[in-house]
Amino acid sequence: MFGRRKFAALVVTGAAAAALLGGSVGTAAAAPADDTIVDVTSANYQQIVELSKSKPVVLDFTASWCHWCQVEKPYLQKFHDADKGKWVWAKVDVDQNKELSNKYNVDGIPDLIELKGGQEVGSRFQGFDKDQADNLRDWLNGL
Repeated sequence: MFGRRKFAALVVTGAAAAALLGGSVGTAAAAPADDTIVDVTSANYQQIVELSKSKPVVLDFTASWCHWCQVEKPYLQKFHDADKGKWVWAKVDVDQNKELSNKYNVDGIPDLIELKGGQEVGSRFQGFDKDQADNLRDWLNGL
């Protein structure tokens, strides 16, 4: 059991950590830390675009029901971990973010789109199967 002081210290520490990451406790739209994996929503989308002005952002248009998205996910995780800090993995659930899917003309998933300088730079990686892992690695190396 935590004593009152220990509990208060944990609450203060958690609030301080959230503040350092640019948000506050309980704020879903807080700006993400640069090297995190982010779930993109309409609430934080503009912050993701701003973040792309300082580091590449990979918009990952995906869905929980998409087989190839699920096959691609561990490869993206592995490459993101290896490249820690180089790029931001920004997941966009197409079912929950239809407006963003339309904005980027996503007509199939998985679809990875590179953002730099606050805009799409024309670099996409569409579709996936295990034989494309090296191609995905090469695409990410080019960010």
